[in-house]
Amino acid sequence: MFKNIVIAKVDKSYEQPLGLFIDNEFIKSRDEATIESLNPSTGEKIASFYAASEADVDAAVAAARRAFPSWSHTSPEERGILLRKLGDLIEQEKELLAAIETLDSGKPYKSNALGDLDQIISLTRYFAGAADKFSKGEYIPVNKDKYALTLKEPYGVVGQVVPWNYPLAMASWKIQGCLAAGNTIVIKPAENTSLSLLYAAQLFKKAGFPPGVVNIIPGHGGIAGSRLASHPDVDKIAFTGSTAVGQKIMSLAALSNLKAVTLECGGKSPAVIFDDASIEEAVKWTSMGIFYNSGQNCTANSRIYVQESIYEEFLSRFIKHVTTNWTFGEAADPFDNECTVGPVISKTQYDRIQSYIEHAQKNENLKTTQIGAAAPGCNGFFIPPTIVTDVPQDSKLMKEEIFGPVAVISRFRDYGEVIKLANDTNYGLAAAVFTESIRQANRFAHDIKAGTVWVNSSNDEEISVPFGGYKMSGIGRELGQSGMDAYTQTKGIHVNMAKL
Repeated sequence: MFKNIVIAKVDKSYEQPLGLFIDNEFIKSRDEATIESLNPSTGEKIASFYAASEADVDAAVAAARRAFPSWSHTSPEERGILLRKLGDLIEQEKELLAAIETLDSGKPYKSNALGDLDQIISLTRYFAGAADKFSKGEYIPVNKDKYALTLKEPYGVVGQVVPWNYPLAMASWKIQGCLAAGNTIVIKPAENTSLSLLYAAQLFKKAGFPPGVVNIIPGHGGIAGSRLASHPDVDKIAFTGSTAVGQKIMSLAALSNLKAVTLECGGKSPAVIFDDASIEEAVKWTSMGIFYNSGQNCTANSRIYVQESIYEEFLSRFIKHVTTNWTFGEAADPFDNECTVGPVISKTQYDRIQSYIEHAQKNENLKTTQIGAAAPGCNGFFIPPTIVTDVPQDSKLMKEEIFGPVAVISRFRDYGEVIKLANDTNYGLAAAVFTESIRQANRFAHDIKAGTVWVNSSNDEEISVPFGGYKMSGIGRELGQSGMDAYTQTKGIHVNMAKL
């Protein structure tokens, strides 16, 4: 049920769990089906882990249901204590968990994976402190003869489905707030990045979470994910991933027991750079916003609009900055301290991103600049930082989520034009604006149809600030107080003191 894995690049050796985690134990799947996890930087097999069948999902849901009555009646203070213990354990295992993420997902160890773990530790401690603060209801004095109370109560059994681009971080965004609110969980990690969450399962048990409170069931989306979304004994489903799959999740939830749904889906986030902006700052932030995590971010600023008077200067400085700062490193190795751009997650994703680049070059005749190349003989799924310029608004590259290290840049004349361009999308997850005018920034922040707006920065989420999308980018919010509110229902209690 475990495999010894050596990560020589960071001098780590550990026992990787391979089973489903149900009732605080690792077990085989009922049909003993497995999934291979590949190292995207080499294409080599890391391990095979068990894949949940529908029967396994049923078993995990049953375990969560058994655990719910007792768990939901623990005090918020008790739940906070366990989350604090969990945060301490994650901190102790920080370097190993980051190394597993790098091995399994390809994200650069020093510049990316360790940062993800820092956020996870902070987030866990945030919800540990929030457990006894955001769970309170209100007292409403209606009149002298009547008052009302509101209670925030957990849903019950919550199903969660998380993506491959931030395996442990996206799981933590969902798990920690959900536990703080008093729910029990059945969570399905992505098929190709399940290893870090399976390892972290041991930390929940070690922290003292009772059996059945957290159940982790890796498996195929069409089997385990679909069963979880349609399960009649799951009270809520939370999903992060593509819009297309989010639509399926919502449909299954509606057609089963009308369970509550939180969705964080795709994006095509604009970054708008006005001519009064600090070009140096805009270059730094927008390059990070598209090339960090190899562009595999729902909030990546994959549409960059630059005011025409500074367009050429911005483009020149952008290319120079990317050439210097965004690189595979000499060996195209995510464990190399010089590596800031890792491989994309899989051959399927590699081919998909390459098809957009080829479309830009061959079908639309757009100028395309690629910076750097993988080392000769490299078998990993490395795509160089790619910059496509003067892209028309009706281009496929402007309309569709590429989800890779591809910056799409265009120019605009004035505010009226760019706000129309920026809002011309089915998505609305995030947006960024660069300007030294507080009035212009304020106007943009109000006019843009997006759940998150960054002013003079990009992709710097804060765990205390709600996060979620407009339009087809999702439903509901995570992080901050919303990260607990999303997992509670409000009950109103009317108390009459008068006699008829």
